[in-house]
Amino acid sequence: MKGMRAVWVLIAAVAWLAPRSGAAPGDRAELLQGVQQIAAPGSPGTVAVFGTEAVVVVAGKLDGDSSAPVIAASRLGQGRIVAFGHDGYFDRAALRVGDTGQLMQNAVRWLSAGRNRRQVGVVQKAPLLAFLRGAGIPASPADPGGDLSAYGVLALTHDALTGDIPERVRTWVQRGGGLLIASTGWGWSQITGLPLSEHPGNRILAPAGLAYGSGLLRSGGRRGLSAAGEPDALLHGEQALAALRSRRALSPAEAGQAVDTCLLAVRCVPAGSTEFPNRVKQLGNAGGEVVPTEAQPVRAADAVRRLALAVITDEALRSPAAETRAAPAAREFPGPVPENAPRVRRTITVDPSAPGWSSTGLYAAPGERVRFTFPAGAPQGWAIRIGAHSDELWHLRQWKRAPEVTRVVPVGARATEVASGFGGLLYVVVPDGATGGPMQVSVDGAVEAPYFRLGQTTPAQWRQTIRNHPAPWAELAGNRVVLTVPSRAIRALERPAALMQLWDRIVEVQDNLAALPPRKRLERIVSDVQISAGYMHSGYPIMTPTDDSMTVALTEARLRAEGSWGHFHEVGHNHQHEDWTFDGTGEVTCNLFAMYVTEKVLGQQFHSGHPNLKDRAQIMAAARQHMQKGAPFEEWKNSPFLALTMYIQLIEGFGWAPFEQLFREYRTLPEDQRPKTDDARRDQWLTRFSRTVGRNLGPFFQQWGVPTSEAARQALRDLPAWSPRP
Repeated sequence: MKGMRAVWVLIAAVAWLAPRSGAAPGDRAELLQGVQQIAAPGSPGTVAVFGTEAVVVVAGKLDGDSSAPVIAASRLGQGRIVAFGHDGYFDRAALRVGDTGQLMQNAVRWLSAGRNRRQVGVVQKAPLLAFLRGAGIPASPADPGGDLSAYGVLALTHDALTGDIPERVRTWVQRGGGLLIASTGWGWSQITGLPLSEHPGNRILAPAGLAYGSGLLRSGGRRGLSAAGEPDALLHGEQALAALRSRRALSPAEAGQAVDTCLLAVRCVPAGSTEFPNRVKQLGNAGGEVVPTEAQPVRAADAVRRLALAVITDEALRSPAAETRAAPAAREFPGPVPENAPRVRRTITVDPSAPGWSSTGLYAAPGERVRFTFPAGAPQGWAIRIGAHSDELWHLRQWKRAPEVTRVVPVGARATEVASGFGGLLYVVVPDGATGGPMQVSVDGAVEAPYFRLGQTTPAQWRQTIRNHPAPWAELAGNRVVLTVPSRAIRALERPAALMQLWDRIVEVQDNLAALPPRKRLERIVSDVQISAGYMHSGYPIMTPTDDSMTVALTEARLRAEGSWGHFHEVGHNHQHEDWTFDGTGEVTCNLFAMYVTEKVLGQQFHSGHPNLKDRAQIMAAARQHMQKGAPFEEWKNSPFLALTMYIQLIEGFGWAPFEQLFREYRTLPEDQRPKTDDARRDQWLTRFSRTVGRNLGPFFQQWGVPTSEAARQALRDLPAWSPRP
């Protein structure tokens, strides 16, 4: 406690009160006149608010306890800006929800206030153009690269901000223009692989004290987001920073919110565009060296330590390569590289026909520079990735490791130098659609990692040399899947070929069930001490813990005998298709693939892979109880194993053949036959399955309480009705 008091005294000694917002007091009220509830299209992103001219207009809840702005406004020079945190706000569906259309009209009026030119230029967004014209607002298509003097307001998304257009638009705003901009920060970063500090919209927004940030808001369901009431003052960066600098004791929730608000801005503001991130970093540096562990995580209530770790993390991942230093937290995770480990130069082969991360078998030591040289100039859209642990933990209430530990650097020249304060396994990131033959890439200054490649690494090479390579993380690569694990977990592994052949078979049978074409991009399964959501989660890569489940995944005998439902389930998620996964089955249809592996690969009863499914009497008792209550669909949707029982009955009744046939059929459906709504998905699953098996499943669906239309059920009257044996 004495140490913490000393830190607060130090902070108080250098504290300065944040200036009050310079935005007009009525700005938010004017924007929200007649607005109570608005849409939440998709998964809305965040807008960092930190400028003295900036205001939070609408906010929403993030995962965890914090909130973040989703719509914000500010003034820049003589102009104004309104930023929406999802480009879907410009689409017809969102504009029809609640008071979203009213908010859009208010925004246009506020942006054009005080100017005689009231024409709105709309860039590449026909639904917004039609909406504005329908509301009586003069609007026309616009080219942001052309003459903007005719427009009082310009509406666009980040797609329009190419080349020097961000600078041209910013200058136009400063001279009196009104910018209506929409973008999904997290989506842009996910697609491009770039940090949000590179977001082209942020080159315009940051000088106004706004920026598109990371993280996504909870959707809010059909009701969307509330615009009523005053937003929390701690959602504004200046107020949050002032609270952290003050002597006032903050509750854990307040401390967490204040830190998260400051970090939202620090992580997305382009370098040199505003002083706010530097002021946050000055405060963070007062927290000293912070090294989180599983036993001693950094918690949200530890405001100064959390801010200090965030500042260190930001510098470790965003500094130029020549200025990058090892982060203290790297000692614990991803881990140290022995000082005497040789730094080597190797030539690796990269296949452009295989998109995604191309493993090099090499490791960048924390803070050390590694040089990549391409044979004939930099390929367009390629990148270098440092680290496999792509999960970001910023939204979590406690950090068992640094909240972000990987870095992606675009390949910008024939020779590209990279570094990370955390170090990590090195990859060449190949974009989709890359062309050409195998490419020889030189890597200089890296450390060798244990890297097994099925069909290339011999048993002797593995046992005598490769498994002892000094890097702290290792990879085992088959022809369909790659496992990334701590090197300590494979030092004694004797038969990696047999293990990876088994893993290849696991992924192969799931590919077959899903009717996927020959695989070019391998599945990746990465172990981590802390992941962003759930016990495991799907994606690229699939993320799993470093507990006994990892040991099972690395032990062929245990994997064959016990299976690993969690792994099979997450790989199954990567094989799901939206056409046959309707609401309530997101955590259900992925289990079809887990059960398929249990039977086809492990040779066990398909429903024996999970403890909740082994007791046949128990699962059928739950089904009967559900039906005795009238089979409420909401209960079915919220009980994955109850819902899975319905699918189990279909498998027991008809085998796997109908699923195999239907998934092939869905894979090749013409676009005009694909279901566009959830009702259509349920109807098509009923009718297509019924026709495939030659039985009318309408009564069966009704028995389970899964809604289908009368028209769909009537279309099956020519088939004999089916119900499972008891």
